Amino acid sequence: MIGKRSILYVLLLIAFLTAKAMALSVTASVDTDEIELGDPINLSITLTGRGGSLPDPILPDLSDFDVYSSGRNQSISIVNGAFSSSLELNYTLVPKKIGSLLIGPVVVKDKNEMVVSDPIKITVKKPGSLQKRPQAEQRSTRRQDQKQREDFFIEQTVDKTDPYVGEQVTLTFRFYQSVNLWQQPSLEWPEYAGFTVEDLPPNSRSYQYVNGKRYLVTEIKRALFPVTPGKVTIDTPRLTIKPDDFGSMMDPFSFFDRDFFRSGRPKVLTARPIGLNVRPLPQKRKPEGFSGAVGNYKIGAEVDKDSVGVDEPITLKVILSGTGNIKSLPPVQMPELADFRVYESGKTESIDNKGRVVSGSKTFEQAIIPRTSGVFTIPSLEYSFFNPERGRYETVRTRPIEITATGEGLVDVGGAPKNIIGASKRSFAYIITEFPEPVKNIDLSARFWFWLLQGIPIIGVIAAVAVRSHYKRLVGDRSYARRITAIKRSRSIFKSAMAKKRSGDFSGFCGDLYDAIIGFIADRLDLEKSGLTIDDLRANERISADIKDDLTGFLERCQIARFVPSGFDTHAADDLLMEASNLIGRLEKAI
Repeated sequence: MIGKRSILYVLLLIAFLTAKAMALSVTASVDTDEIELGDPINLSITLTGRGGSLPDPILPDLSDFDVYSSGRNQSISIVNGAFSSSLELNYTLVPKKIGSLLIGPVVVKDKNEMVVSDPIKITVKKPGSLQKRPQAEQRSTRRQDQKQREDFFIEQTVDKTDPYVGEQVTLTFRFYQSVNLWQQPSLEWPEYAGFTVEDLPPNSRSYQYVNGKRYLVTEIKRALFPVTPGKVTIDTPRLTIKPDDFGSMMDPFSFFDRDFFRSGRPKVLTARPIGLNVRPLPQKRKPEGFSGAVGNYKIGAEVDKDSVGVDEPITLKVILSGTGNIKSLPPVQMPELADFRVYESGKTESIDNKGRVVSGSKTFEQAIIPRTSGVFTIPSLEYSFFNPERGRYETVRTRPIEITATGEGLVDVGGAPKNIIGASKRSFAYIITEFPEPVKNIDLSARFWFWLLQGIPIIGVIAAVAVRSHYKRLVGDRSYARRITAIKRSRSIFKSAMAKKRSGDFSGFCGDLYDAIIGFIADRLDLEKSGLTIDDLRANERISADIKDDLTGFLERCQIARFVPSGFDTHAADDLLMEASNLIGRLEKAI
């Protein structure tokens, strides 16, 4: 009897341990916890549990990374007659910033229990800052990087490394590719902290040979204006090529040597950061009226008329023109014009970025009104700036302008204009002394329009309540506010796109149309615009199938034309704009 009990206890113990072994579990691991910015890491998540199916894991917040799925593997095993399952999920993560990043716990739960994995800390450093790997691994990595570099690489250069504060630094970005792409890669500019930025269209494309190999080179130029002195760094841009973007190659026989494409991992290209030593403006011989302008400028002043009556307005325009950061130009200091009443009437800018140097003009307008009659002079106006090409301060001046004012004007005397007080006595002949017969009383309550007018205040109160309710909802309901204002934001981007079309910037035009459509969908569906891709739209069930193909096809054409503008003309731009407008109308009804 004792022997049978012992056997029973052993069997129960084995069953308990087997059930314990098949309990739900999850682990997360990475292939390395220290990388450089732009390098990918592999995240592997492994789930095990009872039965033939497992619940999907709940991923942590991965907003600090670009995330790409690298596949999944599932297996089922039988242990002592009991089923157990194992699921492995693989992701490729590309960090977006430098620093210490955290991959939070992965959560898995079913009807009976919930388990979590341990968090993982990742250290991301600047490109080129990690110590060298072991020699054998380094040679292998060098061969792989060299092979990838033969296909794609980017670089950035500047025309000067020791500019003055406010002086233009021309940044040139180049993307080299020896392989064609189905879609254009995603380019993300750095924040450019410490600079103001102007684009320098148009982008150019040409073929170049590097180390005997032919590349298609896309070149983009930008103007950077440093705002503070000292050492500053131009961070690297990031260009991401997805694994499914690779198409036919310029060398069709090289496909069989390309293990990089078979890896299914995205490639994130980075360039070396550039350090600048920004010089402060010299204090020696700085003009007293200097207000911070840097560049090379001319000044002019003009009036729309030089002879007017007293109290008649004159438009005075002061025009600054030349090369430099036009948008940041401080205003011209105007002298006190005691003989005039002066009113500011605005400023306008005209920017020309097509000459690879930012130039243009800035116009300041004032309305000036002479107080009394006489001949008056608007004195010469001065404007001082620092010319970085000559390394010195310069001052430009306008010519004096003479104004003649005649007459007495409308001067208040005892509460009435002076010219009325002096009116001829025969004006009193118009006083009426004979009056017509009074009109009979009319019962207004019998009129329809009388009651209609009585209802206007009530309608106004109802409308005010509705407007207030609408405003409160706009403030308190983010989703509602985004949905209501989506069309307004898209129209604003359309206006920007049309301006770029008129200036010949077709790449920027296509980029604006793409952003307008993506932004409209994100606002209407309350989605995050950043990271919203064409594949996401294909998978979104809230977008009807009858519009989805037209939508994704349009966005793909925009991306292609954005980075390959050759052959794209005004007629093609008009067609694309019309298609975008129609899509917005259809989307507004559909979502």
